[in-house]
Amino acid sequence: MFDFLAKRFVKEYENIDDPEVRLNLISLSSIMGIGMNIILFLSKIFLGIYTKSTAILNDAFNNLSDSVVSIMSLLGSSFSKKPADEEHPFGHGRVEYVMALLVSIVIVYVGINLFINSAKSFNDPNPNGLSLLSFIILFAGILIKVYIYYLNSRLYKDLESDLNLGVMLDARNDIISTTAIILGVFLQRFVNFNLDAAMGVVVAFFVTKPGIDLFNETVGYLLGERIDEEIEKRISEILLSGSYIIGFHHLDIHQYGKGHIAGSCHVEVPGNLTVAELHKEIDRIEKKIRKETGVILTLHADPTYNILDKEG
Repeated sequence: MFDFLAKRFVKEYENIDDPEVRLNLISLSSIMGIGMNIILFLSKIFLGIYTKSTAILNDAFNNLSDSVVSIMSLLGSSFSKKPADEEHPFGHGRVEYVMALLVSIVIVYVGINLFINSAKSFNDPNPNGLSLLSFIILFAGILIKVYIYYLNSRLYKDLESDLNLGVMLDARNDIISTTAIILGVFLQRFVNFNLDAAMGVVVAFFVTKPGIDLFNETVGYLLGERIDEEIEKRISEILLSGSYIIGFHHLDIHQYGKGHIAGSCHVEVPGNLTVAELHKEIDRIEKKIRKETGVILTLHADPTYNILDKEG
C-alpha cells in the first residue's frame, strides 16, 4: 500500500538521496500511521470498556499515543524541509532530532501512566472473557502493527531517520504487548490473581523501554556526539594521502540532521606553495572526503616553515 501511495503522491520517490524526497516519504509513512492507530484506538477503547480489561484499555491509549507520535513525526519532517537561511546556514535538519526527543518523552510519559494504572488495578475483579469478535479485533491489530513495523524498518534502513526508528520500535513492542494480552486472557482461568493487571504492567514496560532508548540516542545527537570513529579515521587517512598536506588539527565535525554532516579542519601545508597549487589540492581532498564519507568538510590552509622540493 505504501509503495502505491508513494508512486502516486511522491515525485521521483525512488530517489531517496534527494532530501525533499526523503522527507516526503517520512511524511507519508506518518500520515498512514496516524490513520491506522486512530482506528486501533477506537476499536480497542470500546473493547476495553466492554470487557473491563485494564490491559486492553492500556493498549488502546498506547495506540492513541502512537497517533500523537506520528503527528509529531509529520510536523518534524515538515519543519526540517525548510531550506537554509541567514539564521540557519546549515538548514533545519536538526528539527528531526528535536521532534524525536519530544516523541521519546511522550512515549515514556504514557508508559509510566500505564504502569501506575495497571498497578492500581491488581485488586480489581478479573475482567470479562473475550468474545470471538474481540479476538478478531486484537488479532487484526497485531497484523496492522506487523505491517507498520515492516514499513518503518524498511524506511529506517533506506532513510536512516530516527523518527522511523521510533515508530518501528514502538510497533514491535505493540505486537508483543497485544500478544501478551491475548495469552493473559487464555491463562486467567488457571491462576487465582488478576493476570490482566500483570499483563498491563508488561504492556507498560514495552511502551516505556523504547522511549528511554530513543531519548538517550537523540540527546546524544543534540549534544554533539562524536561521529563514527571509522568515518573520522578515513577522513584522517584522506587528509594525509596527498603530497602537500603534512599535518592537520582542529578537525570539528557536526551532524545537522540525517544525511547532513559538515565540519572544518585546519591543514598544515608547505609555505612555498602557490595559491593555485593549494586551491587545487584542497578542492581535490574536499571532494574525495565528501564522496567517500558523505561529510562536507571545509579545509583551512595553515602555511608552515616547511619547504616543498618541487624539483625532486
